[in-house]
Formats: sequence, C-alpha cells, structure tokens
Amino acid sequence: MHNNDIVRRLQYIFNINSKDMMTIFKLGGLVLDKQTYLAIMAKPDQDSARDAQLSRHDLEKFMNGLIISQRGHKTNPDGSIVEPDYSMQRDNDINNVVIKKVKIAMAYTTEDLLGFWAAADFKVTKGEVGAMLRRKSHPKYLVVGDQFMRKLLMGMANSLRG
Repeated sequence: MHNNDIVRRLQYIFNINSKDMMTIFKLGGLVLDKQTYLAIMAKPDQDSARDAQLSRHDLEKFMNGLIISQRGHKTNPDGSIVEPDYSMQRDNDINNVVIKKVKIAMAYTTEDLLGFWAAADFKVTKGEVGAMLRRKSHPKYLVVGDQFMRKLLMGMANSLRG
C-alpha cells in the first residue's frame, strides 16, 4: 500500500478539505506548496514504489499533525511541548504506526477498531489488535500487513461515510 494512498483515504474518511489537509501537514512539521500537495494526493501508479510520492518520514509527520489537530500538542508537566515521536524506521513499521496514531488522534478504543474491521467483513480478534499496538520489542508484537490496513480503512469509510 502506498504511503500517499493512506493519506488520501484518511482525507476521504474524515472529509477533510485540501486547506485543512495542508494545515495538518504543517502542524506535523511539513510545509507544502500547492503543487507538492497535489502531487502527494495524486493516485499512484500501481507499480511505483511505496514512498514514491510521500516518504515514510513525511507520512509520520502527517500522522503527528493529525494528532495535534484533533488533540492539541502534548505537554510536559512544566508546560513545554513534547516533540512528536518518529517510529517508522522500516517499511514494515508503517501500518502499525498509522493504526496507533489514528487511534490516538480520534480517541478510538480497541472495540472501535474491531468494529471498523467488522464493517469491512474482516475478522480480527481483540488479542491481535493488542499485539498490533505493542512495542516492536515485545515478543508478541504483530506486524500489520497491507491487507489489515486496507480493510481497516475500508471499514472506517463504510462506518463513517456510510
């Protein structure tokens, strides 16, 4: 699944206009001009590289911007802003991190995620969701494949866009 495809689908699911999308990117630390934004939002060629239009790091900047737009900046006890984390170190980290950050941004519960997969007729157990959300170093960590990601986004679209 292409990185920009995730962003395009989230824009559709949450019905975010282009101006707000550019603001979300900016909140995450990525300032885009209109031409670059349009290139990112273009449908990718089937055989192009996963990060041809949007790098893994820039996808994570968008996800951090989505969290900030929905929940505000995370602050330390002294009131200073906590810098967002960047956990997408490899391609197989992308789907796990996107699921975690969507869950945080939209304050979804595990049951909400299970409901989205069910809306896409895809069976996922509560244990599998817990394994997806664990730290990479945990022995029961589950790497999320593209099918899990596609079905989650499809279920979110079915549930939220009707």
